[in-house]
Amino acid sequence: MEIKLQLREDIGIITFSGKTLGEPADSKRFEQQLNELLERGEKKIVLDLTEVQRINSTGLAILITATTLYSDCGEQKIVLAGSNDFINGALAVTKLNQFFEIYDTLDEALQQIKQTVCE
Repeated sequence: MEIKLQLREDIGIITFSGKTLGEPADSKRFEQQLNELLERGEKKIVLDLTEVQRINSTGLAILITATTLYSDCGEQKIVLAGSNDFINGALAVTKLNQFFEIYDTLDEALQQIKQTVCE
């Protein structure tokens, strides 16, 4: 799994690409990227899953880490973008879809999160 970090205006975007999100090394790399955004003071984060085919239990744990490190606004906000039917199903079964705003595309997620006021 490749995990890339980019900044667009005041929004941090972490892009995942590969077959399955949840390989053992993924968790450590993701936490490094997320901590870098925290250190920079970034308050709005989009996790882009457009290029991910599947997610396993470790991948779900990675998403839980995101919610643990980033609270839902007031101070910070994190959303998901581009998840496919398999990932959406896994999120629904585990009820994690209740903790994330999920958008079909990265552009849609960026438009929505730009409107969020985080203080």
